[in-house]
Amino acid sequence: MIYDVVVVGAGVMGAATARSLARRGRRTLLLERFALGHRRGSSHGRSRIFRLSYPDPMYVRMAQEALPLWRALEGDAGLDLLTTTGGLDCGPGIDANAGALAACGAECEMLDGDEAARRWPGLAFPAPEPVLYHPDGGYVRADDAVTACARTAAAAGAEMREGAPVTAVEAAGDRARVVVGGETIEAPVVVVTAGAWARGLLAAAGIDIPTRPTRETVSYFRIEDGSLPTVVEWARPALYALPSPGQGLKVGEHVAGPEIDPDADGPPSRDSIEATSAWVARRFPSAEPVAHLSETCLYTNTPDEHFILERHGPVVVGSPCSGHGFKFAPLIGERLADLACA
Repeated sequence: MIYDVVVVGAGVMGAATARSLARRGRRTLLLERFALGHRRGSSHGRSRIFRLSYPDPMYVRMAQEALPLWRALEGDAGLDLLTTTGGLDCGPGIDANAGALAACGAECEMLDGDEAARRWPGLAFPAPEPVLYHPDGGYVRADDAVTACARTAAAAGAEMREGAPVTAVEAAGDRARVVVGGETIEAPVVVVTAGAWARGLLAAAGIDIPTRPTRETVSYFRIEDGSLPTVVEWARPALYALPSPGQGLKVGEHVAGPEIDPDADGPPSRDSIEATSAWVARRFPSAEPVAHLSETCLYTNTPDEHFILERHGPVVVGSPCSGHGFKFAPLIGERLADLACA
């Protein structure tokens, strides 16, 4: 088979990219070292937060662009993927988030703690504490989103191979070579969306990206009120909470885990579980403050938390980094397809 584009890594970003390419008529091969939906990387789990709220208007606009693309994916896949609950932000610096939302024409409202507590009795905010509310916040069903992207990519003509670990990505003049098993596949373009493994794979192509993989811990807490908005507290580290269907409240710290080798498995962090349990006890009085489940996921971090979306000859690098990229997946897929087709 002759391919126009090879995509390496079938997490949500790779699957979304393969979908965008196949829908443009490109003969696309999607390679995944494990199985679709595996739990070793960054895309697994029942939910991921969706929010417009950022201090940087660029990311607000990107989330606004991503929102209708999620709805289009839902229609194509016949799945409900994005649930709107509203989103709350608290902690230092939320004035910048409010300013960025307003600059982009996004609806938002600054509340005091008393008003927030009246609207959402299952949450606790001290009376003078300001709270930023934006109604477009919510959560994406993560596992279903990966499935939806892969399924619609296949329906558009993309080929996918699971259990196909890529050992090298090379640039050979104006073409790319991908070494997978005992086979070398050539194509005009390769898109590398391999998450924590991307830096190692790109080295053979002479490309170095400043990424640092960490193992992050998320925990789940039982709660009766399943209609609460998502919550982000901008602290150091930031903490976040969102619904996780069938699991209760999903809670984690942002960029708090140890740097790791992505090939080495490891347990959830006891320190992180204790920190999130204490936060739940303080912010969510209606929740059980003891986690009933904890698990890990990988972050691929950049020094400034910005994304790496760039082309080097026949190699496109797609690393929407630092644990806040999932919400943009269908938009990232389009942008990486643009780079691959340029």
